[in-house]
Amino acid sequence: MADVREIAIDTLHPTQLTLGLDEVARRARVMAGLSKPALRAELERKAVPCVLGPKKRLYMTDHHHLCRVLLEICHDTVLVKVPQYDWSDLDLPAFWHRMEAQSLCWPIDVEGNRRPCIKIPGHISELTDNPWRTLARGVRGKAYSNEDTPFQEFMWGNYYRSFMTTRLLETDIELAEKLAVKLSRLDEAQDLPGYLGPK
Repeated sequence: MADVREIAIDTLHPTQLTLGLDEVARRARVMAGLSKPALRAELERKAVPCVLGPKKRLYMTDHHHLCRVLLEICHDTVLVKVPQYDWSDLDLPAFWHRMEAQSLCWPIDVEGNRRPCIKIPGHISELTDNPWRTLARGVRGKAYSNEDTPFQEFMWGNYYRSFMTTRLLETDIELAEKLAVKLSRLDEAQDLPGYLGPK
């Protein structure tokens, strides 16, 4: 494919603070069983979009979970698309300001607090768990429609977090998912991407 190239995952820089590690584990179990041709086809289908930043570093703007999964199954390369933007002439503060203005990063921690973009880890292996993102991914399609909106699951996860406790996620994920589906139909959720409206 002319518009993609293969690079080491270690050379990609994240643009978010957290991941849904339960989702990583689930996807790793599936991808570990793929044949080499099937894995290659999956990587071609999910080539990583990126932005060229300061010092010519590549910053991934999606597929963080895929990259973490690949590392989990001992596959250290991924396919990346031609950079969406070349902002390599900017210094780091200006670069992150531009990334935020274009909604290409998610510097929100698991508690819903905004952190300085400089706190985003430099390697995908350093991202920490966000069970709210996992919850949101688990109800996608039932609670809201899948939109081509960056960080959609994080937005929904933050919304669910305002109504539930972490303990509920840890003790009864099925109940949490049922509650999430109901919460997704409230008027309070209407500004979130993929809102389906009241049932």
